[in-house]
Amino acid sequence: MDGLIFQLLIFAVLFSLGFGFGRYNETKHLAELEQNEKRLAYITVGNLRKVSFEQSGQMISSNVVISHDYFKFVLANIQNFFGGRLTSYESVVERARREAIVRLKLEAEKHGATHIACIRLATTEMGMQGGMVEVFAYGTAINKRDV
Repeated sequence: MDGLIFQLLIFAVLFSLGFGFGRYNETKHLAELEQNEKRLAYITVGNLRKVSFEQSGQMISSNVVISHDYFKFVLANIQNFFGGRLTSYESVVERARREAIVRLKLEAEKHGATHIACIRLATTEMGMQGGMVEVFAYGTAINKRDV
């Protein structure tokens, strides 16, 4: 009986540590994303298929793979059992999309672009149990000041 209580205590401590570190890393990542999004706000993004500009553009792309933490995995399995939205995974997908767009803007910044036209996002679920998500972003970097 004492061994079972000890094992449950160890599980609770490790689970709490995992939750704490996962929450800390997610909060830190969201703060970095917000900071980069504010800094790169001068680069506009559009998804129009046809853009009228005289200067040629540069094809740019970025991708990111983000995984959930163990706590979100357990929570998602419980939610999946009862059905409904998997809100714990929605935050992972949203972070991945935001990160892919920030990386795309950083790539555009390297080319001196002020606009990304024809942006597209492709999302792929990775891993045996869907624990990771990859977002691939691509578009055409152009300098609107030269248009």
